[in-house]
Amino acid sequence: MHFEKCVKFILISLVSPSFSSMLQDEYFLRLNGLRIRSPGSLVFSFSKETQCCLRCLQYNKCQSVNFNSEERRCEINFLSLHSQGALTDANQSWVLFYRPVVKERELMLRATAGSGISVRDTWLGKVQPHPVEDTCISMATGACSTHYRNSKVDLWENLPINQVILELYKGGSRVMFMVFNGTNSNIQSWMSSSRLLSSSWATLSPYRHFIYFSLTGDSPCSRVFLIQQNYGGCPKDAGWFVVLDPTTSDCCPGQWSDIPNKPQFIYSLLDNVTTYQGGDVDYADVLALYVTYN
Repeated sequence: MHFEKCVKFILISLVSPSFSSMLQDEYFLRLNGLRIRSPGSLVFSFSKETQCCLRCLQYNKCQSVNFNSEERRCEINFLSLHSQGALTDANQSWVLFYRPVVKERELMLRATAGSGISVRDTWLGKVQPHPVEDTCISMATGACSTHYRNSKVDLWENLPINQVILELYKGGSRVMFMVFNGTNSNIQSWMSSSRLLSSSWATLSPYRHFIYFSLTGDSPCSRVFLIQQNYGGCPKDAGWFVVLDPTTSDCCPGQWSDIPNKPQFIYSLLDNVTTYQGGDVDYADVLALYVTYN
């Protein structure tokens, strides 16, 4: 990924010496075509990107800025790309500058629905997705046409991983999350019922019955990242979550998992298990995996 810096020497030249010392170690990373929408943003009118960046630095809690040169609009955000409550839009009229701070969590995978690329094989390093766009670290719908895989995944067992967080996004908003104990895990074992710490489903518990709760899932049916309570004939298949990976065959021809434009991320809209066919389910745009460190 190629990022551009908002050059600190330019910034320093625009301010007084008393303020320049505060800027010596400050810089921003640039992402074209993105805009963060966050509550509490401050709006200013500036003609230059550097002026917008400078105004951000005057606020201790400013984490990012949106800049639109045509409108001369500068938006000061107190949220960054992966902050809770931040929404990102893919909009070519805007440029996003964000401050690289110590990460509370790190993005390891960003999978895109309908891309035609296996999520499981991308995660396991068996396929190389198309070159990623800079905006593939955003959860905005349409910000990425492929999958993003952090190269640190290959170092997983050497990293001081504390938790693994799986999230789904639709329209830029988070619609599902699960948190797992990642200590002493590998790239597959972290996803298990015994490691589940919390989720957006109050009834999802390590003590429930599952026929599948794993990343590899039901591989012959290309159902991965699968949390399944039961099979019982396709109309009765019931679970919480499944990724339908691209496949040339299907275990339910003409029914719930035989759908186009895979991968698809299907999740229960209930606070409980539901049937996938005719049940209370929805389809997310983005799957994201994060880790936190000890």
